[in-house]
Amino acid sequence: MIATLRYVLITAVRDRMIAALLMALVAGVGGAVVLASSAIAEKREFGLAFGGELIRLILVLGLITFISFHIRRMYETREIEAILARPISRTTFVLAYFIAYALIALLLSIAGPILLRVAFDADGPGLLEWGVSLVLEGGIVVAISLFCAMTLESATASVIASLGFYVLARSAAFFRAIVVNHTGTFDQPGINDVSGWILQAMATLVPRIDLFGQSRWLVYGPGGGWGVKELLVQTAIYVPLLLAATIRDLHVKRF
Repeated sequence: MIATLRYVLITAVRDRMIAALLMALVAGVGGAVVLASSAIAEKREFGLAFGGELIRLILVLGLITFISFHIRRMYETREIEAILARPISRTTFVLAYFIAYALIALLLSIAGPILLRVAFDADGPGLLEWGVSLVLEGGIVVAISLFCAMTLESATASVIASLGFYVLARSAAFFRAIVVNHTGTFDQPGINDVSGWILQAMATLVPRIDLFGQSRWLVYGPGGGWGVKELLVQTAIYVPLLLAATIRDLHVKRF
């Protein structure tokens, strides 16, 4: 497993993926500083909220793109066959890749709060809670991307599927609100029942990623709604499920 971890990390460094994402994070926070300076009121609060969302977006897009194309390149060059020909189980292979990608996500997630601290003098438990939740969100994104990349036969399809699942999870609160206020959108009762059931299933099954990395923690501090403990439980549920699905898919494939 250690050799596989080193291989993934060396690949990320060789492809300048980590350096490119760090530069993108710096550029994003720099853009937030420029926009905050032009705000009429609450410059610091605006900069923190906008910078936090930019960091989150760059982290998610960067991880999904890198993992999708890296895994697909392994299939095309048959590197995955060479690795699995060694005395390593497919379960260990998936876990090693997840840990390696998660370490990259951890490094980038740590850089985010540091940049906000330098740019906007952010501090306190709100910044800490936001940073921890960003790490947990990165773990879920890595698991989603790894599953899609291992399952689908196209890097582009993997990116689209991962982004689609992420957007769906980010919209979980919207679906839940529709279910709560669902009073009959259509004239036919049967369609109302089916649409309500579908929305309820979507709101229940997908993770509540919209609760991770909340910008209000940066501005007002922690408190209200879900905290790190609830987000940690959610991560502990969905990451193993996605990894188990990835391992199962890899076991049924023939090389």
